[in-house]
Amino acid sequence: MINYIGIEISNKDCKGMFLESEADLKKITSIQEANKVIGKRFKIQLRTKVENKRGKKTFTFESKKITFLKALEYVASQRTEIREILKNHGTLRKQKKAIESQTKIEISETFLDKVETFLETKSISARPSTIQNYITALETHSKTLHEKAISEITIDDIQKIINDMLSNNRAPATVVLYARTIRAFFVKHKAPIISEWDELSLPHVDNKVDYTLSLDDTKRIIHAMRNYSGTNIGDSVFYSFEEIKNIFTFLLSGRRINEVLQLKYTDINLDTKTFKVPSTTAKGKKELIFNLDDYLLDAIKSQARLNNIDLSKSLTDKKLFKYTKETPRVHFQNLLKAMGLPKLRLHDIRHMLATTLVQNKVPIADISVLLGHSSIAITEARYANKSKDQASRALSIFNEIVK
Repeated sequence: MINYIGIEISNKDCKGMFLESEADLKKITSIQEANKVIGKRFKIQLRTKVENKRGKKTFTFESKKITFLKALEYVASQRTEIREILKNHGTLRKQKKAIESQTKIEISETFLDKVETFLETKSISARPSTIQNYITALETHSKTLHEKAISEITIDDIQKIINDMLSNNRAPATVVLYARTIRAFFVKHKAPIISEWDELSLPHVDNKVDYTLSLDDTKRIIHAMRNYSGTNIGDSVFYSFEEIKNIFTFLLSGRRINEVLQLKYTDINLDTKTFKVPSTTAKGKKELIFNLDDYLLDAIKSQARLNNIDLSKSLTDKKLFKYTKETPRVHFQNLLKAMGLPKLRLHDIRHMLATTLVQNKVPIADISVLLGHSSIAITEARYANKSKDQASRALSIFNEIVK
């Protein structure tokens, strides 16, 4: 049964407003509550009274074109004029055509109006970390754009945000990521600003970080990670931070921290001794499958025990690990500090593995698969040694061949 539900949302001008709906609700008390019951089209009725003269007007909106909040604001903006019509004419009926024409006025959608739909669309295929980047860029860094129409935003508006971020000591890499993220938003909405994008001034970023520690230090780090927080008591070993140790074990397999923390028990196949990184998590958006060695198998069994999971039964969709990446990051920094070694990022563990393998003549193709790179060219560009010594060796071999 269709009825009109009173709208009573605190801090919003919704006096005398009612939402047409079949929902069994006494009143609408939040935007979220309204969004759950509105369909492709929704109606808001405004009821008012002037000098004992009562009147009501119903406004129809399309949810794809305007948010419920903006619809509320629009209806509120019409209240004064409707009250004047009611006061002067005693009824709204004579002014039906005039008022109906007002409801057809196209309301220019703001930057913020488009954000919610954009995030919903992206969430279908993008990784959680990517969605978080979008949320931070669009909702936090872009606050000065929220009330502007997308068509009115200029390259100077974006440049000011970037300059402010740099003034507030934001890392150049963070600033460049912001620019790249918000550009995708404007491209999606075919905003005019895209034609000016080349005029944007961005800081230079060199993301390449070479791993320079010795093989002995590398061995020390790996040993410390695999035995992290362990204490020998009799014939047994107990771990103060067993889950962190298990996370470290997966990082030492070459996986990225986001790939590790998104792992679920259903991603593990104990029969084939493999585990997968789903396309929704993998950086290249292609499913990756890796073998489970003894270290990884022990880590999985350890996590199952910690989480009360029976690995002999049908595996649950529950995640292996409960931590965000900040916790293992802090533990990793503390480990390096205790060993008297310089700071490294969690991502540098991948560099440590690849560099060590290259130095020990492991084929680049094998390293590329281990790291989950989409192309061997990526691995070669990052890790293959290129120097004058190589050129000399090549020339010497060539000279020997043509003698």
